[in-house]
Parts: sequence; structure tokens; C-alpha cells
Amino acid sequence: MKKIFALLFASMMILSLGACGRDSNRAVEIATPGDLDAQGLRIGTQLGSTGHAFADENFVNGIVMAYDSNVDVIQALLSGDVDAVIMDSEPARHFVAQNEDRLRQLDELLTKEDYGIALPPGSPYTALFNEAIQTLQENGTLYNLIAYWVLEDSTATRYTSPEGTSHPNGTLRMGTSADFPPFEFWEGNEVVGLEPDIARAIGDLLGYEIEILDMDFATIILAVQTGQVDFGMAGMTITPERLEQVDFTQSHFLSGQSVIVRIA
Repeated sequence: MKKIFALLFASMMILSLGACGRDSNRAVEIATPGDLDAQGLRIGTQLGSTGHAFADENFVNGIVMAYDSNVDVIQALLSGDVDAVIMDSEPARHFVAQNEDRLRQLDELLTKEDYGIALPPGSPYTALFNEAIQTLQENGTLYNLIAYWVLEDSTATRYTSPEGTSHPNGTLRMGTSADFPPFEFWEGNEVVGLEPDIARAIGDLLGYEIEILDMDFATIILAVQTGQVDFGMAGMTITPERLEQVDFTQSHFLSGQSVIVRIA
């Protein structure tokens, strides 16, 4: 009799534990970013990103899970390996549009961030890049490119080099992470987007061809520091921590972190 009772009790415990476990295939109800911490949810981020740092610092009850690429972290959300994703607002909007029946983006922005171009400390190119960015702002090129790539304005155009442009000064290597639409992503066998176009426009002004090297986001600053690339441009936020490692140009875009969740 005791043996039968023990078996029944064990079975009830297993059923109870199973009922309490989280079904990874079922979306969790998330109304605000605060729910991520309040419910101790699994939060996906890109390794080395400001979203990763923000989640670590602000969601102490959540489980932060970092992935090498934004594509990987979105796939983790779609497959139920994480409950939410923290990502820059514009790429978040892009990925949600690709999966509008499965994902949604919360309205509230977690941060406001300035994107800059990372260069080696003391680089002579920093001042030249700043002058070029200022020129692109003044002549309307920067606004046109933002309108085309980010605002999807049908009256705006992609960048094309002015007729007669030459590059007598050689080539500059740009390190990027081409999984970050609309800033940089693969289109066929070419990396395109807002920042490749800005880089090419800067190169044309300074007389340099731009070579784009795709790499993991978390390795870009090291690549800049060690001379593997001449500059890094990958939706990279200017932060005090990064300024201890590299120099930055003035800002060329204002963004912020947002939250993506699965549709319940």
C-alpha cells in the first residue's frame, strides 16, 4: 500500500512540475519593457551591443542571453529560446516587418543613442571624417540617404559617386557587421545600406576607395585598435566605455534601444 501511495505521489509531482514549466513555444504576455524584469524573462541581445549592456545593467531579474548576430537573436525569439529581444529601433522595425504575423515591437524606447564612426586613438582621419560628415549634412546628402534607407522615402535616392570622382589616395578598410538592416546588410554579393553609402560618400570627398569587411560586431573595436581595419561603422553607439578604446567622429544618426516580443 505504501509503495502504491509513493508511486501516485511521484506521478502527481511530475505532473505538477510539468504544469509549472514554461512552454517555450508559447509567447509570454509582455506589455511594457518593465515586464522583462518583473517576470524574470529570457532576454536576447547581440553580443557586445549597447542593448546587451543595457539589459545586463537594468534587468537584474531577467536572464540575458547574448548571440553573435542580430539574425541569430531574432531566430532565437521566433523559436522560443528567448522571450524578448532588445535591439536598436530601426533594425527591430525591419525584422518585425519581415515577421509581422509573429513579432511586434513595443512603443517605448529604452535609450537614446548617437551613432559614430570608430577610428584608432589619435587617428589623423578623425578630423577629416568630421569635416566630410559636416559637408554631407550641409549639402543634403546625409538627409537624403537617411530618407532613402531609414524613412523609405520614395523621392530619395541611393548614393552614387559624382561624375569624375577619383580616388588618388588609395583604399580605406571599413569594418562592419552586415546583419543590421537598414544600416548594413547583404544584397546579393554586396554589403549595402545607410552606412556603406555614407562611407562611400566620405571616401569620395577625401579621395579614397572604401573596402567593406564583414565581421562579428563584438570584434570590430579590436579590429580598429589593431589596424585590421581603418575604421568601424556598424550602427555603433558612442559610449564612454568605447571612447576609452577608440576615437569617434561626430554623430551621424540618432537611434535608441527597443524591445521585440512574440505575438501572444
